[in-house]
Parts: sequence; structure tokens; C-alpha cells
Amino acid sequence: VPLYTLQVLDRVVSSGSMETLAMLTLLAVFVFIFLGIFTTVRTLVLNQVGEWLDRIIAPKILKGSIIRSAAAPSSQGAQNLRELSVIKAFLTGPGINALFDMPWVPVYFIVIFLINPSIGIVSLVGGVVLLLLAFLTEATTKLPLKNASTHNIAAMRLVEAAISNADIIESMGMTKGVVSIWEKENHQVLGLQGMAGKRSAIIASVSKTVRLLIQIGVVGVGSVYALGGHVTVGGMIAASILAGRALAPFEMAIAGWKSLISARDSYQRLQLALARTSLTRGSMNMPTPKGRLKIENLVYRPQGSDKIVLRGINFVLEPGDSLGIIGPSAAGKSTLAKLLVGIWPATQGEIRLDGVDVYTWNREDFGRYVGYLPQDVELFPGTIRDNIARLDPTATDEEVLEAAMLAGVHELILRLPNGYDTVVDVGISTLSPGQKQRVGLARALFRKPKFLVLDEPNSNLDGEGELALAAALDSAKAQGTTTVMVAHKPSLVAHLDKVLMLRGGIMESFGPRQEVLSKYTGKRGKDKPAELKSEE
Repeated sequence: VPLYTLQVLDRVVSSGSMETLAMLTLLAVFVFIFLGIFTTVRTLVLNQVGEWLDRIIAPKILKGSIIRSAAAPSSQGAQNLRELSVIKAFLTGPGINALFDMPWVPVYFIVIFLINPSIGIVSLVGGVVLLLLAFLTEATTKLPLKNASTHNIAAMRLVEAAISNADIIESMGMTKGVVSIWEKENHQVLGLQGMAGKRSAIIASVSKTVRLLIQIGVVGVGSVYALGGHVTVGGMIAASILAGRALAPFEMAIAGWKSLISARDSYQRLQLALARTSLTRGSMNMPTPKGRLKIENLVYRPQGSDKIVLRGINFVLEPGDSLGIIGPSAAGKSTLAKLLVGIWPATQGEIRLDGVDVYTWNREDFGRYVGYLPQDVELFPGTIRDNIARLDPTATDEEVLEAAMLAGVHELILRLPNGYDTVVDVGISTLSPGQKQRVGLARALFRKPKFLVLDEPNSNLDGEGELALAAALDSAKAQGTTTVMVAHKPSLVAHLDKVLMLRGGIMESFGPRQEVLSKYTGKRGKDKPAELKSEE
């Protein structure tokens, strides 16, 4: 098109024909209409890419974040979704246009050289200078922007922790300290971003000046050759336009370098996070288990730590058996509970439910047969019914009511202002810790699981709650559910068949309840388990 336009323009200058002028006008209109259509299509495609990221990639990222957060609570969780937002903002913003225009730069230079080699050399020198300025922008802003991003992530994690623990902060006057730490991190972010922004702005101004000077140089050199008859006026104008188009992507890239660097860093962090996502989970749905649990030579060492938390754990539970895990603090009781439900992978050894490794079992399929109540019960935003139903939209009212009745929480829920439709949300204190724990127990008992793991389920319960818990344990045993409970009080152990004593991460005793407890009932002092002393 530029070459054809050049020929038409020469004919207009030489002949002054109105037909030719009209042809040139129509050609220009056609070119600009095509440019408008192409730009619109490109924008629509990029918007579709942004929607695709939200619709297809974001759920996978969220799933991976949940897996990593379960395996390592210190992981960044929602930060991965923020990284995706940065990438999406870049892809749907003006900054990416420079990358799309870059492949055409050699074409522009080739056409300019075809018009006149001298004009081509001037344009090429300008392109090299702008390319060097782009590299200079990368060199001077990369480290500050990277450090700013690191401090910003730390600041956001502090904010999330502060919001989650607002009651603690307010009650003990910790607000000033939290704000002070956040201000320190935020000051680092502002300082580093300001440094990078100033450097980028200076280089961007220099690049714009260089581009304008190059275009003037192209016009000047073109004028000299036009006066000498070595190039036509149309060629001079075409070369000037093409030089501007060739140099514009460099200037756009330098101006938008901050967003480009941020998107690149986010992409790298996101790629690293996805690479760390566990790929050992299975995908097949297994037959309904009967509830036989076998632990063989279990050893567990947390990721990134040299300390072994559990070692040499061996025992078998037959379908319908119930086990109480007792022991002093830091014995590894809660760790064993998490391993039993496949939250963490065993370092060595095996944990199998009906012969299937609990960690590699397909999570959605595994969850159909397993109930788990952690120490710290958190309910999800939604109604009480939604929480008991495990957020499953296919759950029936009968299934929800059955779980609530098994947990002995049905009447408690009915006493709430809106019953099962009572809404719980972050920051809304609708339920007490004890009520949350009882609703969490109903969630664990939803659809009568074949394997039930309860981690200190009575830590926040009153007398009525403990009676309901004891009844739930009896019901689970009657329906053949294999139950493992980390017991805080020996009174609940009376409802279980077997007892496992953990001390220092080692299985000290295992067997029938009376047989194991009889080993410690006569002991006094420090050798006696804390649970038994507290019961006395």
C-alpha cells in the first residue's frame, strides 16, 4: 500500500489529475477503514482472551492455590489470582500493542531502504538508539520494580492477616504496631516504584525526543534527495510516515515498560506457582470404601524442614472401628489427623483407605466418603444449610437435616433468627465458636461418610455440645463408620474402641481402650499424660 500510494502521489504531483486525486483519496479512506476494523477486531480478541483467562485459567489457579495452601499454610493463597489480574490488565491494555507492532518494524525499514538507502540508514540509526534506550529502561527499572513487588506482596499479606485477626488487634491495642509495619512496607513500595517511575519517565521523554529528531532527519535527508532528483516528493513523505510507524513501537514499549515488567514478573511467579502445584492427585473415581484404614511405616517431615514430626506409625482399623489419639502437646496428633485425610503427603510409608492411598485419591471422589472436622472450624460465606451441605448445590433438604440431627445441632439451628437460612460471612459474628464447631460436625457427618476424622471436636463445646458429640460418635459407630478422633478429654475416649498414645511423634502405645489407658492410670507426675491429669 505505501508503494502504491507513492506511485499515485507522484502521478498527482506531475499531472494534477482530479481522477487521480480522487483515487488517492479513496485509497486513503480504504486504508483507514481497514485500520479501524483491524484495530477493533484486535481489541475484541484481546478482550476475549481476558474473559478466557477469567473463565478457564482462574478456576485452575484457585484450585492450585487451595492445594498449595493446604499443603503449606504459609503459601500466598489469593496472591496468584492477583498475578493473573496483572497479566490480564496488560493483555487488555494499550501496552501490548507495542508487542504486536514490533514484528512489522523490519518490514517498514525494508520499504524505507527501497525508497532510499540513505533515508533507511537514518531511520535504522534511530531504531537502534531507541532499542538501546529500551534496554536501558530494562536495566534501570527491573530491580526496583521486582523489589517493589516483593514488598507489596508482603504488605498485602499483612493486611489480610490483620483483617482476619481484627478482634485480637483491637482487643490488645495492636493497631498502631500493625499500621507501623504496613507503613514501613508500603514506604518501601512507594520509594522503589517512584524510583523506577522516574527513571522510566526520563528515558521515555528522551525516546520521544529521539523519535521526533529522527523523523525530522528523515524529512531533511529526503528533502535533499528530492531536490537532487534522487527521490520523489511522494517517496520522501512515505518514508517519513513509515519511519514514524517503525519507531513508534519502541517509544510505546518504553512508555509502558512498567506494565510490561509487572506482567512479565507476574507471569513468572504464576508459572512457578503452577509448577509447584501437586500433580500426584489421582483422577479416577474409586469404589465406595468399606472403611478399612491401614497405616504402615509412616514418616512425616514438613516440606522445607529437617525435623521429623512423625515416625514409625503402624496400625490398622477395620471397618466400623473407632480410635482415639491422645498425647501431650506437640506430639503430632493434629499432623496425623491431616495426613489421614490426605491434606499432606506422607514423607515415607503409606496411608491407605480400602487399599487406596488417601493422598493420591481424587479429591472430589474422596470427599464423598470422608468427613473431617479440624481444630479451628471456619464456615464459608453463605447460609447454615450451604455449609452443612459442603456448598453442594445438588444436596437435598433431607440430607442436610439428617446431618444436622446426627450432629445434634438441629434444634440449635432452629433457634437462630432465620434457622437454616441464617447467613454467615467473614466478619459477621452470627455464631459462637461452639456453635461453629457443632455446625462443622454436621458438615463432617453430611451424607454419612465411611471414614470420619475429628480433631479435638469438643474444644469449644459446653456440656450440651459434648453430649451431642458423644451421641454423634455412637451413631457413627452404629452405622459402621470408621472414626478417628484426636481426644482432648479422656471422657470422650469412652465412646471409642481403641486408643493410640503419641509422644514426641512416636507411637508409644496402641490397642484396645482399656488396655492402653490402664498403662497410664497408675502413673503420677510428669510421666502421666496431660489429658489424664486434667481429667482428674
